[in-house]
Amino acid sequence: MYVIRTAHWAGNLEKITEKIVNEICNSFFHTLPTKIIRNTVGLAGYVYTVQICDDKYVIKISDDKKIISGATYWLDKIKHLDIPTPKVIAENTSTSPYYFIMTFISGKDLGIVYSSLSKDEKKNIAKRLIYYQQEIKKLPMARGFGSLNSYEDSDNLFNTWEDFILSEIKRAEDGIRKNNIFATEYVSKVRDLIPDFREYFLTIKPQPFLDDVTTKNALIHEGKLSGIIDLDWITFGDQIYFLSLTTMALLSMKADLDYIYYLKDEMNLNKNQEKIAELYVLIFCIIFMSEKGACFNKNTPIRVTNQEKNHLIKIFDDYYEKL
Repeated sequence: MYVIRTAHWAGNLEKITEKIVNEICNSFFHTLPTKIIRNTVGLAGYVYTVQICDDKYVIKISDDKKIISGATYWLDKIKHLDIPTPKVIAENTSTSPYYFIMTFISGKDLGIVYSSLSKDEKKNIAKRLIYYQQEIKKLPMARGFGSLNSYEDSDNLFNTWEDFILSEIKRAEDGIRKNNIFATEYVSKVRDLIPDFREYFLTIKPQPFLDDVTTKNALIHEGKLSGIIDLDWITFGDQIYFLSLTTMALLSMKADLDYIYYLKDEMNLNKNQEKIAELYVLIFCIIFMSEKGACFNKNTPIRVTNQEKNHLIKIFDDYYEKL
C-alpha cells in the first residue's frame, strides 16, 4: 500500500473543492481525473468517484483521522474474508485533510434502487447479506462493546452492551436538545424501557457485525449485492442492531418491509429477539430525530418539514405501543 503525504492543506472541510481531489489524483496517479463525481449519500466524510483514463476509483476525505485510519484498518483486517469490499491502494493519515483511495465497486445504495427490486431480488440480497454477517464473525471478539476504529480503540469501548445502548440514547438526547425540533420526552420513554431488557443484554457477547450495512453501504448492481462499503468502524455486540437500523431506514422512506422479513427469516429470530428488535427501532427512531437539523458533510442542516416530523413521531408511537 502506498502512503501519500499531502501538501499543507488547511481550513474547514466544508470548503473542500475539486481542486483538492485533483491534487490527490495528480500526486498518486500523476494525472488529473477526467471526471469527478461527488457522492453525498454518506454522512461521515466527503466521498468522490474519479475517472482516471478507463478506470474508476473512490476517494474518501475527512478531517477526522479516525474515520480514515479506522476504514483502512478494518478493510485490511477483513480482506481475506469472503466479503466484497474495496481495496485500499493509497492513504494519508499524516496531515489534514486525511483521505484514502480505493478501488471502485459498481452499484448503487440499496435505498436508491429498493423500489425497483423484485421480491426475489430482495430475498436473495437478504440471504447474501446475512452470509456476510456470518463471515465477519470470523474476526476475533473485542475486549468490550461498541463501534470501534480498531481492536486497540479504547475511546469507544464499553464494558457491557447495555452501556453502549445507553450511550446511543444519550447521543440521541444530545442531538435532540441541540437541534430543538423534537421533544426530549421521546428519549425519556425509550430510556425507561431499558431495565426490562437488562437480562437479555447480559447474554450478548462482543462479536463483530456490520452495523451500517443497511439501505446504504450495501451496493446493488443488476439486482444483486455487489459490494460492502464505508467500513469506518466495526461494531461489537448484538447483530440484531443492524436489522433494526435497516427497518428504521425503510420506515423513514415509507418503503415496504419485505426485505426486513427476508432478513428475519435468514436470522431465524425467536420471540424475544423480535421484541428486542422493536426496542432497537425505537432507539434508531430517536437517533433519526436527533439528526434533523444537523449538517454532517453538507453545507446546510438536514431540515425537517412538518410532514416528516409527524412521520417520525408516528413511527415512534407505533413501535412504542408494541412494547
